[in-house]
Amino acid sequence: MTDGPVLPWRYRHSGLLVGSQIELEAWKAFRTEDEGEPDVAIVTSDERCPDCPTDGGTATDIDGVRFAIEGVGGWQVQEGRRILLHPSLSADPRELQLFTLGSAWGLLGYQRGQAMWHGSAVELDGRCVLFCGEAGEGKSTMAAAMIASGATLVADDLSRAAPGEGTALIYPSSSRLKLWSQAIDHLGWRDRIIVRDWLRDDKFHCRVPAHHAGGGAMPLDAIVVLQSGSEPALDQLTGGTALAAVLAGTIYRPEALEEMGLWAEQGAIAAKIAAQAPVYRLTRPRDLAALGESVNAVTEMLKSLG
Repeated sequence: MTDGPVLPWRYRHSGLLVGSQIELEAWKAFRTEDEGEPDVAIVTSDERCPDCPTDGGTATDIDGVRFAIEGVGGWQVQEGRRILLHPSLSADPRELQLFTLGSAWGLLGYQRGQAMWHGSAVELDGRCVLFCGEAGEGKSTMAAAMIASGATLVADDLSRAAPGEGTALIYPSSSRLKLWSQAIDHLGWRDRIIVRDWLRDDKFHCRVPAHHAGGGAMPLDAIVVLQSGSEPALDQLTGGTALAAVLAGTIYRPEALEEMGLWAEQGAIAAKIAAQAPVYRLTRPRDLAALGESVNAVTEMLKSLG
């Protein structure tokens, strides 16, 4: 990439140096002055995305992975080293950033053989826990409730996880949380709202003063899979049950992973991570008034880890 386009915006994210032609406002806390050769380049093109699917899916061939969002643009993700963005004329910069740092970044991580997990993570008293689960289970809300009780934000939405030398790792990925309006009011966080989420009218990006954004990989001490239920319980999972729960609760864009033929590779990485970080299932009511009980259960679990 030495003779490629000028990349004025530099970020250190997920253990990678990223050079970009566009400013990535959501990665502001990851800015770096490092002028070295970037591991990843994010560049734009005035040309139309070639043969990009129009049905919301992905296409994979020798040139990489492609997808398009109607009215926003198309993306080509190539060899785990380059994201080529084809903006639509009417595209809003916030939309372009949303899909660049979401779908495109996740697909690039898959190309690099990295586990790109969907979840929210916090650190409390030196212990880091990742909350995962199906859509709508309250991953960000649990993270916010933990932060309100003294925890520090590590990750939200999409993060890189990895097996380590005896201890699983997670890379800080965010300095903000995406929360529904009800959760914001429950926590009293109206003054922390940065901007309304582009895709959902009643969801907002909230600033979190205490975060690990810009730091290096951290030990991942526990994984908590969230599940709705009337009776609150925190149970440890083991073996195949633990792995299945982690895969179901963390895999980002599973249909794209299938298209890329990388399910086996990602499953093997997840198995290594789950072997290094204990996995729990937290069953709790979908009631914001019950958040405190869930926070107490997770806090006590973290304290019990050796």
